Amino acid sequence: MLSEFLPLLVYVGLAVAVGVGGIAVSTFLGPKRTYTKAKYDPYECGVDQIEDPHRPFAIKFYVFALLFILFDIETIFLLPFAVGYKNLLHSGALMAVLAFLAVLGLGLVYIIRTGALEWE
Repeated sequence: MLSEFLPLLVYVGLAVAVGVGGIAVSTFLGPKRTYTKAKYDPYECGVDQIEDPHRPFAIKFYVFALLFILFDIETIFLLPFAVGYKNLLHSGALMAVLAFLAVLGLGLVYIIRTGALEWE
């Protein structure tokens, strides 16, 4: 049984050895860098930073991004139906697509009613 997997084990072992070897060689033979405090300071457009760069984003950005992803995925699911529209009419897939669109439409109505798309 082991003889069947031996080529795979050798291949994985060699792949790991090459990866670790490359990292080790670059660590030992590469240039040594010394970092000062000035190297770690953010610097943008010639202006020193005067406030904390780690301010939290407002939650509305995350909600908007999630809604975008949701409706983008909807488009991905509708594209195959649009391409094969004539062939799918006879197979009864039209009802499934209409049900899918109805659920997404209800979701859009809910999103609008809750005010998730309002930008205040």
